[in-house]
Amino acid sequence: MRLLSFPLVVAVLLSAIGAQAAVGDREVYIFRGTPLAQSGISVGSWGSGKAIESADSSTVLTGSKSVKITTQGLYAGARIDFAQPVALFTEGIDPTRYLVFAFYFNDVQMIDPGAGTLYSYEIEPYTIPKAGLVRFVFVSDKGESVAVEEPTNPLDPDDNWCRIAVPLAKFKSAGATQEFRLKRLLIFTDLATTLYLGEIKMVTDDAPIKVDSLPGQVVIIYDEVLFAAKATAGVSSLKYSWDYDASNGIQQETTGPLGRYVYIKGGEFTVTLTVSDADNLKQSVTVTATVSVND
Repeated sequence: MRLLSFPLVVAVLLSAIGAQAAVGDREVYIFRGTPLAQSGISVGSWGSGKAIESADSSTVLTGSKSVKITTQGLYAGARIDFAQPVALFTEGIDPTRYLVFAFYFNDVQMIDPGAGTLYSYEIEPYTIPKAGLVRFVFVSDKGESVAVEEPTNPLDPDDNWCRIAVPLAKFKSAGATQEFRLKRLLIFTDLATTLYLGEIKMVTDDAPIKVDSLPGQVVIIYDEVLFAAKATAGVSSLKYSWDYDASNGIQQETTGPLGRYVYIKGGEFTVTLTVSDADNLKQSVTVTATVSVND
């Protein structure tokens, strides 16, 4: 197989799945590693889960403390209470505002997308939590409740923390469109695990999804074709959908930031990549490339 252009996947996979830095002109920290008593925060259990304050320096992102969370599934985890309700919005929902959580996961796994290919030396592995989902339940001082599930992301290679963004636009589901003052926060994951909450902040993100063009390729029949998606979208987590033959009627053949496919007949084929955000709030972007397959 002759691969005409293949960017280093280290940068691709870690930046593509969802940017980890805040964007916009205003950040508001709700928790930043301050001792809980000083922050007006108390923690405890929900169901068979658990939450306690931790001073383990290896699991502190900033400041001197983190919250150690033990979950037993999507309905057993941590309870976090705020002595003074936190105003997430008071004059209607700003669709560009997000809550960004930083988590340190005890249970992680390495993904090596290039394993078994001729180009494995070009593709560096990355690390993700074993938990695939984090479930948040936000409870207001009026008793309103908003439940949101968000996918986990690859760990930031600079500090090994996982950032997960929750758009305030999700709060429309509770009918609380004018104001929401957070009194209680519940956190769960989709499997039994231990994680540490290092930071909660609100940021502004109006960045659209941007996707780099895909290179055309010339390959031989039965050789594997590789494509690496490179995309950014502010703090949003991203989803990737690959269609390797626009003419066969199958619109989604694989998902994920790396596209891999083997053509069993010769000809020219149109590869289509569609990138959207996990919450379907931003305009999705589609790019195409041509693969010429020689018999």
